[in-house]
Amino acid sequence: MIKSFWMLLASLLFAMMAAFARMGASDFSSLELVFYRSLFGVIVIWAWVAYQGQTVKTPLMRAHLMRSFLGTFALTIWFYAIARLPLGTAMTLNYTSPLYMALIVILLAVRHGETFSRASAAAVVLGFLGVTLVLKPELQPGQLQPALIGLTSGFFAALAYFQVRELTRMQEPEWRIVFYFTLFGTVWGLSGHLLLTGSMTPITHENIPALIGMAVTATGAQLAMTRAWGSDNTLLTAVFQYSAIVFAACFGTWFFDEPIELMSALGIALIIIAGVWAALISRKKPKA
Repeated sequence: MIKSFWMLLASLLFAMMAAFARMGASDFSSLELVFYRSLFGVIVIWAWVAYQGQTVKTPLMRAHLMRSFLGTFALTIWFYAIARLPLGTAMTLNYTSPLYMALIVILLAVRHGETFSRASAAAVVLGFLGVTLVLKPELQPGQLQPALIGLTSGFFAALAYFQVRELTRMQEPEWRIVFYFTLFGTVWGLSGHLLLTGSMTPITHENIPALIGMAVTATGAQLAMTRAWGSDNTLLTAVFQYSAIVFAACFGTWFFDEPIELMSALGIALIIIAGVWAALISRKKPKA
């Protein structure tokens, strides 16, 4: 029970990270935000590795590259959405990954002529009904494209999660998975931004708080989330995970003057219910 409550802290920190990223988006590109968010994680994990006498060497580099690419691409899309959509909406779109995971499992089952869970299909339908309710009332002129692009962040996050599961099955420690993810994000963000613009945005005393806040909260959220999923209470942990949407919606209202309409609130509720449902169904399946 106590470990599950770490997910509340993780969700709060993820919502704070999104808010800091939204603040930084007025000065920095999405790729720059990915760079600074990842750089801090690399430094912290590398210091821990050196202190513990561990090694980052691995025979699973190809799997790490695939996981890191998918996760970093999802993060880049999410930061793109955060800069252009209401904070609660951007957070909600990112948390559709359990629905995509259930959908992928269903499609694979159909492709191979196997049976699939009708409950999973119902969760997917319910969740994407919630997506339509969230998007329809809040989209302003010019926001349809970033909303549709932002919706894919959950898809790529789902693919990244499948890769994480494969790495953990091969006995790869979680800290090494996170290390290569942040290392890839650092290189991706820096090189991508320089290729597109040719120079980095100057850091000033006005915009550096957003970068520091984003980096610190992101690292803290990753640590808290890892501890939370060690809990035996899957239901409580899954429910707490979706509190990040509520926190982000509140931050959007308080700091960015983005009120939540009734239909949006209903859509968020449906996505949370469907996401928890889909996550529980997948976790109840016996391990191979």
